[in-house]
Amino acid sequence: MDLYIDKIVIHELEKQADSGDVQVFLSDHLIPVNNQSETLIHTLNDTFVSKSDLLHGSLSSPEDALFPGYLQNLAENEFTEEAFLSFSQDTMRALQDILQGVIGAKGGYLVFSEYEHFETKMLGIFLVRDKEGIFFKRNKKGQTFELHTILHLDTDRLAMACRITLDKFQKNSGRFVDLIKHAKSQKEISEYFINWIGLDEPQSSKAITQTFMNVLDKLPLPIDEDTGQPMEEEQFHHQVMAYAVQSPQKTVELEKFDRHFYGEEPIMQNYLKENHIELDDEFRVDKGTMKKHYNYRASAEGISVSFSKNDYASGKVSIKGDNLVIDCPELVEKLMDMLEDDGTW
Repeated sequence: MDLYIDKIVIHELEKQADSGDVQVFLSDHLIPVNNQSETLIHTLNDTFVSKSDLLHGSLSSPEDALFPGYLQNLAENEFTEEAFLSFSQDTMRALQDILQGVIGAKGGYLVFSEYEHFETKMLGIFLVRDKEGIFFKRNKKGQTFELHTILHLDTDRLAMACRITLDKFQKNSGRFVDLIKHAKSQKEISEYFINWIGLDEPQSSKAITQTFMNVLDKLPLPIDEDTGQPMEEEQFHHQVMAYAVQSPQKTVELEKFDRHFYGEEPIMQNYLKENHIELDDEFRVDKGTMKKHYNYRASAEGISVSFSKNDYASGKVSIKGDNLVIDCPELVEKLMDMLEDDGTW
């Protein structure tokens, strides 16, 4: 099993979107770690990991925000159950104060959990809301089914969620806080949760990935073990993509990346130092940003084209004056077959 739960507690934030009044229901004890609670945290964590773009940062100083101070107290008390409960209650009261009078933000259930994911200790906080669903029930009198409505947790759409890598927090190492980045339409509401957590120097997965890709363009091509010669550029691109997304956490560790592609020589790490480029030793990658970096896509007047940077660099695709020239006999052959099939050609 890749995820082990240590502690879990649930509180409720009572708030309607059209009201500024906020109330909290605070649990006075942790809930048991059993099959149901394990399934819940597995589901919430998997939903969080599947998000394509997150905000990454560290925490403000305890003087600037309450949450970091409460978390520091939790660490100083060695993450005991009593300290964990107090931390969750104190931070809930702080959230209540922040949202008091705010129109637009809605309440829900705050799930606090300390767990281990792939041998990494995490603190997860997930805001989950109810969702109305339908279930089938047999009609005992007749040979048929009845439809009934039921409320259940909408674990597929997290209203807010963050994960804190506890080892990095205690060492104050890099960006150890990951937080769901909401759409622009929810930006103002999201700011309240960012302020509650005390997220410092946030940067998106897309921005971090773009920095990583820009650095890759400057590095020498690795040696192909089969040929003993530098890899073809397109081959390197494919291998980087495969390497970056193979991790269940979708993360890249610079030391392991260098070792994988360059052996004992820390090519990327040295380049970052020499050029004063900031990139965490471990970071989350955004697959979409990686694809866009290696490919061009454009549409106009109902016509769409898509090709790689290598296609353009090799001259297979070129621009001459106002004309786009594609030198690809196989593509021409396929288009002619299509035109012949429908009688156009």
